[in-house]
Amino acid sequence: MNTQRGMSLVSLMVGLVVSLVATVGLLSVYHNSLVVTASAIQGSTNDSQLASLLLRTGASVEDAGYGIASASFGTQIVPLTGALLTGTSLSGTVAAAGATANAIVWATQSGATTQCAGFAPSATGLKYLEPYPCADALAYSTIPWTAVAVASSSTTPMNFTVTQQTCEPYGITATTAKYIVTISSTDSIGATVSSQQCLMNFQ
Repeated sequence: MNTQRGMSLVSLMVGLVVSLVATVGLLSVYHNSLVVTASAIQGSTNDSQLASLLLRTGASVEDAGYGIASASFGTQIVPLTGALLTGTSLSGTVAAAGATANAIVWATQSGATTQCAGFAPSATGLKYLEPYPCADALAYSTIPWTAVAVASSSTTPMNFTVTQQTCEPYGITATTAKYIVTISSTDSIGATVSSQQCLMNFQ
Protein backbone atom coordinates (compact mmCIF):
# COMPACT_ATOMS: atom_id res chain seq x y z
CA MET A 1 0.00 0.00 0.00
CA ASN A 2 1.42 3.42 -1.05
CA THR A 3 1.46 6.10 1.70
CA GLN A 4 1.26 9.70 0.41
CA ARG A 5 3.44 12.27 2.03
CA GLY A 6 3.42 16.12 1.90
CA MET A 7 0.82 18.84 2.37
CA SER A 8 -2.72 18.57 1.20
CA LEU A 9 -4.50 21.28 -0.80
CA VAL A 10 -6.50 22.19 2.31
CA SER A 11 -3.28 22.73 4.29
CA LEU A 12 -1.93 24.98 1.56
CA MET A 13 -5.13 27.01 1.48
CA VAL A 14 -5.13 27.42 5.26
CA GLY A 15 -1.48 28.49 5.22
CA LEU A 16 -2.17 31.00 2.44
CA VAL A 17 -5.12 32.52 4.32
CA VAL A 18 -3.04 32.82 7.52
CA SER A 19 -0.22 34.49 5.57
CA LEU A 20 -2.63 36.95 3.92
CA VAL A 21 -4.20 37.86 7.27
CA ALA A 22 -0.76 38.44 8.78
CA THR A 23 0.29 40.55 5.80
CA VAL A 24 -2.85 42.68 5.97
CA GLY A 25 -2.28 43.17 9.69
CA LEU A 26 1.32 44.27 9.15
CA LEU A 27 0.29 46.66 6.37
CA SER A 28 -2.39 48.15 8.62
CA VAL A 29 0.14 48.69 11.41
CA TYR A 30 2.58 50.25 8.92
CA HIS A 31 -0.12 52.56 7.54
CA ASN A 32 -1.17 53.68 11.01
CA SER A 33 2.45 54.31 11.89
CA LEU A 34 2.86 56.52 8.81
CA VAL A 35 -0.29 58.47 9.64
CA VAL A 36 0.82 59.06 13.25
CA THR A 37 4.31 60.08 12.12
CA ALA A 38 2.98 62.50 9.50
CA SER A 39 0.57 64.00 12.03
CA ALA A 40 3.36 64.42 14.59
CA ILE A 41 5.63 66.08 12.03
CA GLN A 42 2.86 68.47 10.95
CA GLY A 43 2.04 69.27 14.58
CA SER A 44 5.69 69.91 15.35
CA THR A 45 5.99 72.22 12.34
CA ASN A 46 2.87 74.16 13.33
CA ASP A 47 4.07 74.51 16.93
CA SER A 48 7.46 75.78 15.76
CA GLN A 49 5.77 78.38 13.56
CA LEU A 50 3.47 79.38 16.42
CA ALA A 51 6.43 79.90 18.75
CA SER A 52 8.10 82.08 16.13
CA LEU A 53 4.88 84.07 15.65
CA LEU A 54 4.57 84.69 19.41
CA LEU A 55 8.12 86.03 19.56
CA ARG A 56 7.69 88.25 16.49
CA THR A 57 4.38 89.60 17.76
CA GLY A 58 5.83 90.32 21.19
CA ALA A 59 8.81 92.14 19.70
CA SER A 60 6.42 94.38 17.73
CA VAL A 61 4.21 95.16 20.74
CA GLU A 62 7.31 96.17 22.72
CA ASP A 63 7.43 99.31 20.54
CA ALA A 64 4.28 100.60 22.25
CA GLY A 65 4.75 104.04 23.78
CA TYR A 66 8.15 104.60 22.18
CA GLY A 67 9.09 108.29 21.99
CA ILE A 68 6.04 109.36 24.04
CA ALA A 69 6.60 111.05 27.39
CA SER A 70 4.45 109.54 30.16
CA ALA A 71 2.88 106.87 27.92
CA SER A 72 -0.24 105.46 29.56
CA PHE A 73 -2.38 102.35 29.34
CA GLY A 74 -5.68 102.94 27.58
CA THR A 75 -4.22 105.73 25.45
CA GLN A 76 -0.89 104.66 23.99
CA ILE A 77 -1.72 100.96 24.20
CA VAL A 78 -5.28 99.71 23.80
CA PRO A 79 -6.35 96.03 23.95
CA LEU A 80 -9.70 95.26 22.29
CA THR A 81 -12.30 92.58 22.91
CA GLY A 82 -14.66 91.33 20.21
CA ALA A 83 -12.39 92.98 17.65
CA LEU A 84 -12.63 92.32 13.93
CA LEU A 85 -10.86 93.88 10.98
CA THR A 86 -13.27 94.24 8.06
CA GLY A 87 -11.63 95.69 4.99
CA THR A 88 -9.74 98.71 6.35
CA SER A 89 -11.97 99.23 9.40
CA LEU A 90 -11.30 97.90 12.89
CA SER A 91 -14.13 97.43 15.37
CA GLY A 92 -13.98 96.32 18.98
CA THR A 93 -14.39 97.38 22.60
CA VAL A 94 -11.57 98.73 24.73
CA ALA A 95 -10.58 96.16 27.36
CA ALA A 96 -9.49 96.88 30.92
CA ALA A 97 -6.05 95.98 32.21
CA GLY A 98 -5.90 92.27 32.98
CA ALA A 99 -8.73 91.38 30.59
CA THR A 100 -8.19 88.97 27.72
CA ALA A 101 -8.42 90.69 24.33
CA ASN A 102 -8.25 89.43 20.75
CA ALA A 103 -6.64 92.57 19.29
CA ILE A 104 -4.21 95.24 20.40
CA VAL A 105 -3.32 98.70 19.09
CA TRP A 106 -0.49 100.93 20.24
CA ALA A 107 1.00 104.33 19.50
CA THR A 108 4.62 105.40 18.97
CA GLN A 109 6.20 108.74 18.21
CA SER A 110 9.12 109.61 15.98
CA GLY A 111 9.93 113.30 15.97
CA ALA A 112 6.65 115.18 15.74
CA THR A 113 4.76 112.26 14.16
CA THR A 114 2.62 109.88 16.19
CA GLN A 115 1.70 106.61 14.52
CA CYS A 116 -0.52 103.72 15.51
CA ALA A 117 -0.03 100.04 14.69
CA GLY A 118 -1.39 96.76 16.01
CA PHE A 119 -2.59 93.21 15.57
CA ALA A 120 -6.21 92.23 14.92
CA PRO A 121 -8.16 89.21 13.66
CA SER A 122 -9.98 89.18 10.33
CA ALA A 123 -12.08 86.60 8.50
CA THR A 124 -8.89 85.26 6.91
CA GLY A 125 -6.68 85.22 10.00
CA LEU A 126 -4.50 87.43 12.19
CA LYS A 127 -3.33 90.67 10.58
CA TYR A 128 -0.59 93.14 11.39
CA LEU A 129 -1.91 96.69 11.19
CA GLU A 130 0.76 98.81 9.58
CA PRO A 131 1.72 102.16 11.17
CA TYR A 132 -0.62 105.06 10.36
CA PRO A 133 -0.63 108.67 11.65
CA CYS A 134 -2.94 109.09 14.65
CA ALA A 135 -3.53 111.12 17.78
CA ASP A 136 -3.30 108.04 20.00
CA ALA A 137 -4.32 104.37 20.02
CA LEU A 138 -7.90 105.23 20.98
CA ALA A 139 -8.35 106.39 17.38
CA TYR A 140 -8.25 102.73 16.23
CA SER A 141 -11.80 102.77 14.82
CA THR A 142 -11.21 105.86 12.66
CA ILE A 143 -7.99 104.75 10.98
CA PRO A 144 -8.12 103.33 7.42
CA TRP A 145 -5.83 100.42 8.18
CA THR A 146 -3.48 98.71 5.77
CA ALA A 147 -3.08 95.15 7.00
CA VAL A 148 -0.58 92.38 6.34
CA ALA A 149 -1.43 88.72 7.01
CA VAL A 150 0.71 87.05 9.66
CA ALA A 151 -1.37 83.90 10.34
CA SER A 152 -4.18 82.12 8.51
CA SER A 153 -7.66 81.50 9.86
CA SER A 154 -6.69 77.85 10.47
CA THR A 155 -4.27 79.01 13.17
CA THR A 156 -5.75 79.10 16.66
CA PRO A 157 -6.75 82.64 17.71
CA MET A 158 -4.19 84.78 19.51
CA ASN A 159 -5.03 86.59 22.74
CA PHE A 160 -3.49 89.69 24.31
CA THR A 161 -3.56 90.52 28.02
CA VAL A 162 -1.98 93.70 29.36
CA THR A 163 -1.37 93.44 33.09
CA GLN A 164 -0.28 96.17 35.47
CA GLN A 165 2.81 94.63 36.95
CA THR A 166 6.33 95.83 37.66
CA CYS A 167 8.88 94.24 35.37
CA GLU A 168 12.49 94.64 34.33
CA PRO A 169 13.09 94.17 30.59
CA TYR A 170 15.75 91.53 29.94
CA GLY A 171 16.74 91.69 33.62
CA ILE A 172 17.96 95.30 33.37
CA THR A 173 17.45 96.41 36.96
CA ALA A 174 18.03 100.08 36.16
CA THR A 175 14.83 100.12 34.07
CA THR A 176 11.51 99.29 35.69
CA ALA A 177 8.29 99.21 33.69
CA LYS A 178 4.70 99.10 34.94
CA TYR A 179 3.01 96.79 32.42
CA ILE A 180 3.47 93.34 30.94
CA VAL A 181 1.72 92.08 27.82
CA THR A 182 1.04 88.36 27.60
CA ILE A 183 0.42 86.97 24.12
CA SER A 184 -1.09 83.48 24.12
CA SER A 185 -2.53 80.79 21.88
CA THR A 186 -2.89 76.99 21.85
CA ASP A 187 -0.58 74.45 20.24
CA SER A 188 -1.32 71.29 18.25
CA ILE A 189 -2.32 69.30 21.36
CA GLY A 190 -4.48 72.06 22.81
CA ALA A 191 -1.98 73.25 25.42
CA THR A 192 -1.68 76.98 26.08
CA VAL A 193 1.56 78.58 24.92
CA SER A 194 2.44 82.18 25.67
CA SER A 195 5.06 84.87 25.49
CA GLN A 196 5.45 87.79 27.88
CA GLN A 197 6.96 91.16 27.07
CA CYS A 198 7.83 93.97 29.46
CA LEU A 199 6.47 97.26 28.09
CA MET A 200 9.54 99.32 28.89
CA ASN A 201 8.10 102.58 27.53
CA PHE A 202 5.40 102.62 30.23
CA GLN A 203 7.19 103.68 33.43
